[in-house]
Amino acid sequence: MDEQEKDAKTAEESVLGDEEVAQPSADMTAEADNQAPDWEQVAAERYEQLVRLRADFDNFRKRMDRERDEWMARIAESLLTDLLPVYDNLERAVNFMPTEGEAKAWRVGVEMTLKGFEEALGRLGVTPIAAVGQPFDPRFHEAVQQVDSDEPEGTIVEEVVRGFQWRDRVLRASLVKVSQGRGTESEPTDA
Repeated sequence: MDEQEKDAKTAEESVLGDEEVAQPSADMTAEADNQAPDWEQVAAERYEQLVRLRADFDNFRKRMDRERDEWMARIAESLLTDLLPVYDNLERAVNFMPTEGEAKAWRVGVEMTLKGFEEALGRLGVTPIAAVGQPFDPRFHEAVQQVDSDEPEGTIVEEVVRGFQWRDRVLRASLVKVSQGRGTESEPTDA
């Protein structure tokens, strides 16, 4: 029976030990109260996170819209730039076609095509850059030659290739000849 008494006593101690563990002390209860979340503060923090997240998403959406618009503009600009040589060829064809004889009908057709092309470019917002008679502006003009002229120095006297702009962007600068003033003449000197 000694063993049975020992087993009973051990079982009783383990039950008592469990009861002691199950009953928290006053210190532990105070700590638990201090660690309990303040639900108003948690709600305020979550609301701030939500507001920040929404603002971030709005900024992301605006940035994506802006980037999409920029990409579309680049694609349109590239397409319009690629069409300019076609315009140049139509313009050259009109300039070199005879105005009389059998080719006159062809010339009229090419002129109509050129006019339609110019109207289409205009509807897309493509405008020619003013050149002849204007002061040289490196943002819009590219000088290919300086020539003697009665025009003031720096004035464009001839446009070799027409330039175009679209939405304040230069698609192609005008290739121009620029006046360097009157030829260099020796001025009479008083002796």
